[in-house]
Amino acid sequence: MEENITIAAISTPPGAGGIAIIRLSGAAAHTIVRQVFRSLPVEPVFFHLYLGYIFAPENRQDIDQVLLALMPAGRSYTGEKMAEIHCHGGLYNSKKILSLLFNLGAEAASPGEFTKRAYLNGRLDLTQAEAVAALINAESEAGLVAATAQLAGGLADFVNAMLLKINQMLAAVEVEIDLLAEEGLNYSQSDLLIPLQKLEDNCRNLLNSYNRGRISQSGIKVVLAGRPNVGKSSIMNALLAEDRALVSAVSGTTRDVVSASLEIDGVKVELSDTAGLDDKLVGDCPQAELEALGRARTEQWLAQAALILLVLDQSHELTDFEVELYQKISQKPHLILLNKQDRKPRFTLTELRRRFSYEGPVLGCIGAKDNIKIDNVVTGITDFIKSQTVTGGGATAVMISQQRHYDLLKSVGSGLHRALELVESGAPPLDMLAEELHQIRFSLLEITGAEARDVEGLLDLVFSQFCVGK
Repeated sequence: MEENITIAAISTPPGAGGIAIIRLSGAAAHTIVRQVFRSLPVEPVFFHLYLGYIFAPENRQDIDQVLLALMPAGRSYTGEKMAEIHCHGGLYNSKKILSLLFNLGAEAASPGEFTKRAYLNGRLDLTQAEAVAALINAESEAGLVAATAQLAGGLADFVNAMLLKINQMLAAVEVEIDLLAEEGLNYSQSDLLIPLQKLEDNCRNLLNSYNRGRISQSGIKVVLAGRPNVGKSSIMNALLAEDRALVSAVSGTTRDVVSASLEIDGVKVELSDTAGLDDKLVGDCPQAELEALGRARTEQWLAQAALILLVLDQSHELTDFEVELYQKISQKPHLILLNKQDRKPRFTLTELRRRFSYEGPVLGCIGAKDNIKIDNVVTGITDFIKSQTVTGGGATAVMISQQRHYDLLKSVGSGLHRALELVESGAPPLDMLAEELHQIRFSLLEITGAEARDVEGLLDLVFSQFCVGK
């Protein structure tokens, strides 16, 4: 980041709308807008909205009536001088205003540059900067809550609390190393054992939150599978409350995967209706080739699914092919749906459990035209989501949802485990213990984006807590 560069960009989505917001950030932000805005006081009040006109400097012609707000360095989003122009949301006029700003010395902001500057200027740590993107992309209540908690500093506070403990232990070990040879000080195992055990537990709990964090942020994939014409598309349409999938009495209407999203229990659910699977592929005809392509696509989606809903038509007898299909999906999370229960059943629940060797829940749904009831299906999906997101004993309210955080915390956890093994050995080489603590410290600092090799803070801690006057 070059400090003398002022950046500008339209911050609202492209296209026509009620309002468009143009942001500037940098040392010249206030100077630039003064050259194109009428009616700004000599000493404006920061964070106050001023009504006026944006005009072209070359001919003083008004372009748009806007609202303008100025923010001072140190108190803005980026930490720099900032200005926001709220203009009418026409595509042409917002671009025209942005072009004026470029002509006066502003440069086009690159993707994410406002938040990058906020991080570099200490307004946000790296976890909060990442939370901004997660907040913008949130597609469910759970994703919104998780991103907001991280933006508020929940993860950073947790990591910094761990970092403080590591710094304290590292300071004690470094002092012990320096003074041991000179004064023959004895190393105390109990000083580090309990704190390290607690840190390892905390790290493990945070790592265990990764699955529910991913679900909160990205949602889950739920795939409907079964033979042709068992009612998968009708069930999907009922869950979505719209005709998203084509429904017909003709077998094999769905030949490709049809997907749509809904929200269940605050979590985004990507629901996919797959091509019906059957064992009646005959010859080299085009229909057989289409069936084969549909089956391959279905099997690909089944492999990616977090939850499979196997739909069976209770008004038809169970087939050997359905038994084989169940065996293929039985190792993945799944639920069995018995559809068309408004008709005369052709197999019993006892027969199903015997042939499938299945002891889990069987969800009934009625598939009569214009009278589809899928309450049990919604309940089954909800129970699955809760089973994946519930916090167990000792779990922390803080969650991680990004691979970067998970990988770094795994490194922290491995380092803590090795440090514990050294301490539990009774007489560990202190230089080896110090090196493990240093590596743990670097990984924690990398999570928040702090300077990983900053030893000055550690030295300050040593001198403040220990008497090293000699």
